[in-house]
Amino acid sequence: MKHYARTLLITLFAILLGFAAFNAAIDPFAVTGAPDIPGLTVRDTRLYDDGGRVHVADRLARGGDASILLGSSRTVDGFPHDPAGWPGGIYNAGMRGTNIFELSQAMVLAARNPQLRCVVIGLDLDEFGTHSRAKATYWLSALNDGNRTLSMARVSLSPNTFGASLQLMADNLGGGAPRVPWADSYPAGAQRERYESGVRGIYGFYLGYNFDPDRVALFERALEALTSNGIQVVGFIHPLHAWREEALFRSGRSETYFEMRRTLTDVFARHAAAPGADACIEGGSAMLWDFSGYRDFAALPAPGPEQSLAHPAFYEPSHYLPYIGQAMLDTMRGETGGVDGLTGLRLTADNIETSAGEIRQRRQRWLETADGQAASEVFDLLEAAGPVAEVETPQYLNRDDWISLDDKISRIARDRAGR
Repeated sequence: MKHYARTLLITLFAILLGFAAFNAAIDPFAVTGAPDIPGLTVRDTRLYDDGGRVHVADRLARGGDASILLGSSRTVDGFPHDPAGWPGGIYNAGMRGTNIFELSQAMVLAARNPQLRCVVIGLDLDEFGTHSRAKATYWLSALNDGNRTLSMARVSLSPNTFGASLQLMADNLGGGAPRVPWADSYPAGAQRERYESGVRGIYGFYLGYNFDPDRVALFERALEALTSNGIQVVGFIHPLHAWREEALFRSGRSETYFEMRRTLTDVFARHAAAPGADACIEGGSAMLWDFSGYRDFAALPAPGPEQSLAHPAFYEPSHYLPYIGQAMLDTMRGETGGVDGLTGLRLTADNIETSAGEIRQRRQRWLETADGQAASEVFDLLEAAGPVAEVETPQYLNRDDWISLDDKISRIARDRAGR
């Protein structure tokens, strides 16, 4: 009986070891450093999906970047993978479907790196809602506990990694490539349908949206930790196409949006004068830019019903093209003239209310255009049909979430001084 038990344990251990070795060799999240296998793993088709959290967190834990760019899929797809012109270079650390809980964890994990000077972070209402807290691979990544070694062990032993490994191999064998969400042209009418279906979905999302002040408080704790350790934090509110912004207004969430702008302006102002920041750009230790609000480039008409040529700035109402993101970085560091109609505003207590009024005025002008009237017709039909709110089970922050952040914060000063 003892021999049988020993043999069983050895067999199970060998299977587990082989499982981990397979995941480490295929390395779908590009964290183990395994060499590419021609025909099997050369194309990193899984790198920018949910598994992007594992890859991003591993790089942040390893350190070495002078600046990082954080945000959701709008950052992943709306900026070049290697943005140009930023002092000292900047790493695009965007993560699809993320929220301020994960982004705050990423900020304080990166801050342990003594080379880090600046964090640039994209923000909008999505990040502060109670509809989500963490994606599945968050718990595998170093974002979870700040420990790269444990993260590597979790990744190697995870069924999630195994599934991604098989998908990566299938993509390579089948000639697949990383997903590129935009194209130069589309079948006639496809883009228009993307716009209309997109705003129908986001309209339902906004109807069920619930803003969470605790998430703002969590973010401010991370922001304070970085600025007090000499790291500049530059926030910006993402631009959205006018059709999506109209979904926000028509769903009754515009005042929530304006309140978010005021609240974040106050948060950044409280930490703008933190001493000792090795700033990448002028303006203090913390600053907030706003590129939202029916600006000219975001109010370019949606694709026509039969149009096949790609929209010049957005590939659908929620996501802009990489040259827009590059132009925003250029604007924040003081350059202008890159993109017609692209303007941004650094938000302060002096201009927050005036700028809100200007947004309302720009909206009214857009509503009077043919494109504004076409969008209004879409929302009129939605309201006439009886709008249905997209309601998800609220995921509020708990005690462990705060402890996890505070634990990483406690290591920042020590790691930055001790390396």
